Amino acid sequence: MVNLTDIYFKNAEAFDQGQKLIINEGGQGSSKTYSILQNIYDILKHSKRPLIASVCSYALPHLKIGIVRDLYNILLSYGENPDAIHNKTDHFFKIGKSTLEYFGIRDNYAKVHGPRRELLFINEANNRVNYDDFDQLNQRTHLCTFVDYNPRSEFWVHERVIPHFEHELIHSTYLDNPWLPEAELSKILWKKDKSEFTNWWRVYGEGKIGINEGQIFTNWTYGEFDNTLSYSYGLDFGFHPHPDAMLKSAIDEKRKKIYWDEKFYKSGQSTGELKKSVLQSIEKSNDLIVADCADPRMINELKTKSLTSKLKLNIVPVKKDGTVNEWIKTLLDYQFVITEDSFNLQKEFNNYLWSDKKAGIPIDDFNHLIDAGRYCFMYHKQKVNTNVWI
Repeated sequence: MVNLTDIYFKNAEAFDQGQKLIINEGGQGSSKTYSILQNIYDILKHSKRPLIASVCSYALPHLKIGIVRDLYNILLSYGENPDAIHNKTDHFFKIGKSTLEYFGIRDNYAKVHGPRRELLFINEANNRVNYDDFDQLNQRTHLCTFVDYNPRSEFWVHERVIPHFEHELIHSTYLDNPWLPEAELSKILWKKDKSEFTNWWRVYGEGKIGINEGQIFTNWTYGEFDNTLSYSYGLDFGFHPHPDAMLKSAIDEKRKKIYWDEKFYKSGQSTGELKKSVLQSIEKSNDLIVADCADPRMINELKTKSLTSKLKLNIVPVKKDGTVNEWIKTLLDYQFVITEDSFNLQKEFNNYLWSDKKAGIPIDDFNHLIDAGRYCFMYHKQKVNTNVWI
């Protein structure tokens, strides 16, 4: 019997929509590897013309104890005889008219720099695979590249691929896999609330990027924005080379949750370009925008009607009472829910660090969207404390 998960369908949908790069970031047992292989099998099996798919990781032995075993199970579930279509000498499977080859990057550099293919799957991309390997392989792939990994820490996918390549990012956890064997599920859940496994759980249980030493915000997870709540927008002005950063914010005081959705993160914008970015991000013309008070002239410029825009933005400066670290400590009492498309916000959460934790001094970097969200939170708290709801 063929068992399919939501992760299978998310990858299939992205491929059917013509996506050239599909990145699967997730925890243990989430089905990401298995689902990608099922997709590749279906594409090859039903193709009317011969295709070549390459499946690779850092070394061939690693593939043999992982990918090849999974392929045998997948082929059996589809009614295939794996041994009849498996060339163990040359390391490929014959599927319909097409070929699925597998190789270790470190064992066979000729494959990295040589033949073309229609499909590519780089398994465990953060395990001794480098950006140049990806770049060479991806350039020689015509239809689609699949990538998967457990996010132990940020690496070249986060630094050089996600910001610069059009892609589909699929996040997954064990909760996405109803077919996960009970024994493996029990081993995962056993570590859930044990302090010595906090970082392990974050990576392999929740599928989130591992915690840096000194990381300030670890109290966040992925999720949908709660559109039933009142919302506002936070705007942090960028002073070269830093970006202008804007997010949408909603606060659920009863459940102590804050919802943030990144809207833009752009450097080098003129005042006109910034206003255009803001107008494209807000939902209604009178939506409240809470902005950095350090540049009152910019706020006035954004408020003013122009020839190109007849709208007057509802933008107010934040009142900066208290210190940054005092507000950060208050924010740490909440659980953050961020949308999966909020890539730069995720990056900031993972890299915003204490310079001196005892003194409560954060490093003034990786905080542009966080500052924007903090402005919304400050405005909200100031209004609540004066019995006026925003």
